[in-house]
Amino acid sequence: MDSELGFSHQRLDVYETAQRLVIGVVRATEAMPRGTLGLRDQARRSALSTVRHITEGANRLTPSDRKSRFVIARGEVAECDSVLDTLTRLALVSESHVRDLRNLCARVSAMLSGLINRESRLLGD
Repeated sequence: MDSELGFSHQRLDVYETAQRLVIGVVRATEAMPRGTLGLRDQARRSALSTVRHITEGANRLTPSDRKSRFVIARGEVAECDSVLDTLTRLALVSESHVRDLRNLCARVSAMLSGLINRESRLLGD
């Protein structure tokens, strides 16, 4: 989806992949029982936070600012993966659906690692 504004994050594959993750997490957790809403909300928050930090990082002006946001996003997607693992272990969501979502988590993490490495090179790290 292109925007007339042309924000930097909209040109990143990792942004689109992370958006797919958010949509998948929301759909996978819709039917969770009432007593587990805290876990559902945590899965959703971590997925959405991943997208937010990618967006922030892509639109920052300096390599150090971009890198720090991408590092946070990588931590958030790892948290999302962990919550999805817990939901599977508790049999609160479909294992086959969560497997696809966890694969998306791994893909987003790998893409973020590439962006972090790029920013590190720009910083001379």
